Amino acid sequence: MSNATRLRNFLHSSKPLMDCMAVVKDLDLPDCWIAAGLIRNSFWDHLNNIQIPPVKSDIDVIYFDPKDTRQKTEHTYEENLRSIAPEMEPFFGNWSVKNQARMHQVNRDRPYQDCYDALQHWPETVTAIAVRLTPKNDIEIMHPFGLDDLYQQKVRPCPYFKEHKLFEFKVRQDKKRWQDRWRNLEIVI
Repeated sequence: MSNATRLRNFLHSSKPLMDCMAVVKDLDLPDCWIAAGLIRNSFWDHLNNIQIPPVKSDIDVIYFDPKDTRQKTEHTYEENLRSIAPEMEPFFGNWSVKNQARMHQVNRDRPYQDCYDALQHWPETVTAIAVRLTPKNDIEIMHPFGLDDLYQQKVRPCPYFKEHKLFEFKVRQDKKRWQDRWRNLEIVI
């Protein structure tokens, strides 16, 4: 069984994650995905048989719309998600919606072409994973660096971060303290 199939099976088995994807799908935003910590953390908990409540970070929703890059628009989507699915935030953390068509400015990068390109500029390979429901309610997975690191519980910088922002990667790892919860994680630089 491929890593992608195993991840899809895991996602299908989680009603809260499926509910998150369904709510985000209904927003009908261009190139829209749930990404980063929600997927990574939930799957690591699954691999490590951790039954305690999930780590609360953000429910990261990304999309790509160069026609409207106002933060105000993102906040409106967050408010919509809070009103449609208020039960998600106490469980997973805050809804965080970011238009990747503007995030290059925040991250001091060249403009991104789409969400796939944006993911290639994220700090870790295990964070650069996104999922969404297709119109037929199949799970689509976007993972520019594959899923091996997620399964092997290896945290390594994405190539862009390794080349241009390695210090930021190291500082981030110190702050996140992921190994406190997932003891089998290996930080690879």
